[in-house]
Amino acid sequence: MKMLLYFFLTLSSLASWKKKKRPDCSKGKDHGPPVDYRDISEREAAFKKTPLVASLEANLRKITELTGSSYDLNIRRCLAGPEKVHAAVVFLDGLVNKESIDDLLRIVNLETFKTGIEGVEQKEIYDTVKRRLITTDLREAENMEDLYDGISLGDTVLIFDGTARAILCETRGWNLRAINEPEAETVIRGPREGFIESLRVNTSLIRRRIRSPNLWLESVNIGSLSKTEVVIAYIKGLAGEGLLGELRSRLERIQIDGVLESGLIEEFIRDAPYSLFPTVLRTERPDIVASSLLEGRIAIFTNGTPFVLLVPGEFAMFLQAPDDYNEVFPIGSFIRTLRIFSFLMSIFLPGLYVAILNYHPELLPTVLILTVQATREGVPFPVAAEVVIMELAFEILREAGLRLPRAIGPAISIVGALILGEAAIRAGLVSPGVVIIVALTAIASFSTPVFSLSISARMLRFLIVILGATFGFLGIQVGFLLMLVHLLSLRSFGYPFMAPYGPFIWGDMKDNIIRNLWWKMVKRPRLLGYREPQRQPAGQGPRLPGSDIKPKSNKSEGR
Repeated sequence: MKMLLYFFLTLSSLASWKKKKRPDCSKGKDHGPPVDYRDISEREAAFKKTPLVASLEANLRKITELTGSSYDLNIRRCLAGPEKVHAAVVFLDGLVNKESIDDLLRIVNLETFKTGIEGVEQKEIYDTVKRRLITTDLREAENMEDLYDGISLGDTVLIFDGTARAILCETRGWNLRAINEPEAETVIRGPREGFIESLRVNTSLIRRRIRSPNLWLESVNIGSLSKTEVVIAYIKGLAGEGLLGELRSRLERIQIDGVLESGLIEEFIRDAPYSLFPTVLRTERPDIVASSLLEGRIAIFTNGTPFVLLVPGEFAMFLQAPDDYNEVFPIGSFIRTLRIFSFLMSIFLPGLYVAILNYHPELLPTVLILTVQATREGVPFPVAAEVVIMELAFEILREAGLRLPRAIGPAISIVGALILGEAAIRAGLVSPGVVIIVALTAIASFSTPVFSLSISARMLRFLIVILGATFGFLGIQVGFLLMLVHLLSLRSFGYPFMAPYGPFIWGDMKDNIIRNLWWKMVKRPRLLGYREPQRQPAGQGPRLPGSDIKPKSNKSEGR
């Protein structure tokens, strides 16, 4: 009986709750702005369909309703011209230059110009101000969507009573970070400029390096809420039209609420989303972007981030650095060869150490193998477990060093690695040889210039260790072949990722492992620069003094 009574009481309470009306907060001064129960999709639909009207008060009321009377929304009323036409200036504080706002108000309030307004024809003030007074870049807005897009980019909106249009004046003036050298892509010899979070500044850095009218920039907004501006840059007539069309279609297919970093764009447009290897190169250096554009590639700029994406990507690009080309030929070639060797060592060195100790000790000199085995006495773990434990510990220390404040992060990671390695050896948990191998591997991984490829090598390292511990050299060979087959199967916007190794292109091989001389790089990469393969005339190498002067004939000498 009690259960039945409880059941009826619950039903009655639910019924009374459903009958209650939502609280009406639209009345009263202490309840804040009116409550709007529309979802974001409903608000966006209504926002896009709202046109401007000929009433100034109605337009300002609609702006206030849509933005919720935001604290950074500034609405300054004024009287324009000698006829005292009601007008308003609307902008978002923090995105505009205050001096430009003051100049705009001074111009609108000016009473010495003749507007030609007679009677109620106040709409002529719009054309008069636009034609005679405003000297900055102007755009027009006829609906609330275009109006808010303008003020969210730092523009100032000028609205007049009696006109169903608004003037968007460019008054952008927010604070920017200084142009400095990227910390993750430092060079010994080369430019010290790096991209920042401003899209206009980044594109200007490329314009200064490629002063050609064939450098085209196309803009598209991605993100239903963020409306992030994304720009693709390419050299018209050099980049392939098929590549351009494929990139445009991939960008148009992106339907998301917001884009806050170029990494999101990269995940949407890359060809192999599940591969450990990156197929899109990202960089903060304008010189790398400019050189890639001159080869026929396309750059993707995203507003709000200093990282620029380059497509299509090739494996050789991820192992090259500006110092290779800024130094002379022998030094650049040596640095690049050393970097490629370090990359391979960062993947295979721990696995080779485990395979040799477990299956192939005869490959080492007898004295060396006896020394290594003597240091392993008392260690309770097999050599593979030692390597995996130390690698995981080092990865944790490296990640901790990145997340700590910059002043103490490197010190903590270095000191932590030294203390941890020494303590592990004294406790008998690992052998000194494993600590040396892990340290050499970590140092070799630091030589990879692109972080995305470096972290791919760090992940593959664990797989190679497991294969070496299970099958010895045979397992490492199988792992290498599987990695090679996977790399050869990758595509970046339809282009082979491993070119010129696969497909093998001998002409492009001259500038991959060994850096070629500048005056010998006559041709562009065959798959990318096929539209204009000739890069420079041949035969521009250095000559001895007087070697290019034709000798005089005997007849002339006799004269």
